[in-house]
Amino acid sequence: MGSNVTSNTAGANVLTAIGFALVLAGFFAVRTGRLSWHDGLMWGLAGFVVFTLAPGLGLPPELPGVPAAPLLSRQLWWVLAAAATAGGMGLIFLRPTVAATIAGLLLLILPHLVGAPELDHVETNVPTSLSHQFMVVVTLTSLVFWSLLGVLTSLAFVYFDKSAMELAPGRTSGA
Repeated sequence: MGSNVTSNTAGANVLTAIGFALVLAGFFAVRTGRLSWHDGLMWGLAGFVVFTLAPGLGLPPELPGVPAAPLLSRQLWWVLAAAATAGGMGLIFLRPTVAATIAGLLLLILPHLVGAPELDHVETNVPTSLSHQFMVVVTLTSLVFWSLLGVLTSLAFVYFDKSAMELAPGRTSGA
């Protein structure tokens, strides 16, 4: 059973990475200007902030089996945190005006003002040091994942975009 669970987890992680890479490639396709690995890294770090860091401030990663608030309320809060963070960062970095920056900052703090769902009292036999260690490892792993995903997606996008331009109809060699 252990190897089946591991292979299923690996498969799910690969499919998740492909999905996020396609989303990043979509953003790269609509942007103007040249794309570099540095741009990919910045977009990857933005993904880390949106999908890990901001939601993790209210709902840090938890070890399986540790008592937690009801799943649906945690999921709804997580979606609020991710969407508000993406919208806030988009306003701040992609629409650099004073009004957009203020609106973006308000969006960034909104989910944390609402507050993540919590249990009133939690009793567990899990040592706090183990929970802390788990939270740090999950967060650092996600940082590496998003950084690599951004860089590798940007490099692949540039490679395939260059190939598409060379094969474009009406283009003559040497032009």
